Amino acid sequence: MANVIRIKRRVSGVPGAPSALKSAELAHNEVDDTLYVGKGDDGSGNATSVIPLAGKGAFVDLSSSQTVGGAKTFSTVPKSSQDASGGTDLVRKSQLDSLLSAKAPLGSPGFTGTPTAPTAAPATNTTQIATTAFVQDALAGAGAGDMLKAVYDTTDNGKVDVAEVAEAVPWTGVTGKPSSFTPAAHTHPTSEVTGLDAALAAKAPLASPDLTGTPTAPTAAAGTSSTQIATTGFVAAAVAALIAGSPGALDTLNELAAALGDDANFASTVTNALALKAEKSANLSDLANAAAARTNLGLGSLATQNAASVAITGGSIDGVSLDGGTF
Repeated sequence: MANVIRIKRRVSGVPGAPSALKSAELAHNEVDDTLYVGKGDDGSGNATSVIPLAGKGAFVDLSSSQTVGGAKTFSTVPKSSQDASGGTDLVRKSQLDSLLSAKAPLGSPGFTGTPTAPTAAPATNTTQIATTAFVQDALAGAGAGDMLKAVYDTTDNGKVDVAEVAEAVPWTGVTGKPSSFTPAAHTHPTSEVTGLDAALAAKAPLASPDLTGTPTAPTAAAGTSSTQIATTGFVAAAVAALIAGSPGALDTLNELAAALGDDANFASTVTNALALKAEKSANLSDLANAAAARTNLGLGSLATQNAASVAITGGSIDGVSLDGGTF
């Protein structure tokens, strides 16, 4: 009789993985055609997670239509000949970047070449772009004679000539003129300037200022070590870097000390405790009582037999049938 070995299975009901599996145990769900495997080990032989391993329900089927969910990352970039051209084609990032590189941004565009725009109506005063034609029309409408006072530009040619300067009103004809002028260079005490002393009193001196209120300053870059003022933001960042994302229960020296049992000789305590453990490299050869260890593990005489000469008495194996059951 041939031996029969079956894995755990589900032939009807709902799709999906079993709620739990042993480490490396297999289970097949015929509802969604997916083979699942227990991954990881919690130390007691139980899998820490159950993942799909094979089947139409977990892998892309190359021969039939299939709906694929979730984000997919391709290890090979599509060829350039595969750029989107049809209405339903997918657009590659490189193709989209190439198309966008020829467009100007909405904010502060840096146009090149000879950009054009519609010419605004004359006298328009809005945020509409002014073309060169709009500017020339505005200048032509102003006229040279309107740009200077007629008393200085009597010929109305848009400039003041030497002969026309003499036509200005002479100083001797001005009434009420002052008899003297303030010298070009002179000084005044601060008390003579209204509000100046009060304004200066509200300012901090450069040397040893005694600031009040809530003064602020630029926050120095992380790691700065100079005479630059340290803001509360700089201090908070330095403290955060010091604890490096430690959990709330271990982000102070007192909490760390408590976690170490307030043991000033913690390293020695751990070293001494480890000295009492079996040496990994000894492969159990350092056990004080191997026979007692086998008894405690429930191992019989089979554990001490030579692997090349194992004797089994009192039983037989014939027509083995193993069934993994259902889930």
